[in-house]
Amino acid sequence: MNNISVFSNYYLNKKFNFCESIDLNVVFNNKKKKYFNFFLNLFYSVNENKKFLFLLKKNKKDNNIYFGNYYIKNFLNKEIIFDKIFYNKENFFIINNLKIKKFFSKKKFLIENYNEKIKQLNSKITKIIINKNNFLNIKIGNINFTKIMFEKNFFFIINNLKKIFFNNNIYIEKIFLNTTMGKSFLIK
Repeated sequence: MNNISVFSNYYLNKKFNFCESIDLNVVFNNKKKKYFNFFLNLFYSVNENKKFLFLLKKNKKDNNIYFGNYYIKNFLNKEIIFDKIFYNKENFFIINNLKIKKFFSKKKFLIENYNEKIKQLNSKITKIIINKNNFLNIKIGNINFTKIMFEKNFFFIINNLKKIFFNNNIYIEKIFLNTTMGKSFLIK
């Protein structure tokens, strides 16, 4: 069994208190000191299978995104666990009335444009920055991913990095996988 299988069997079957992200860390050697950026369009968004709530007057559900004030009661009764709850100035009164304001940071959860945030959450595009640090940290998913989802994103990124690095005379030295709060697994 290879290290990727060990990682996916261990982390994707483990219970967590919150939805941790899965990070790919690459240490590389950039002898020619070529610095550049590029974008990759992953198979799955890193927020896939997470649950988000946007407070609104009308109630509806679209895949993993919930809209409506009705669902805040489900959250408080622990019937549905949301990874993040977003609100705008119009709906701040709900959080204020329920006396749960202390759980909601204005900086993180108060947003003006719901559509823009939804587009950002569903985006499969990730930016790769090759700079003088010779280290990459790329979010490739979360622990709610299936093994197939995780491995597709992983191999897609690794194969693209190998091609781009080869063309720029950059060599991969080490590859690690880890979760937000977990230990790192050496893959290569």
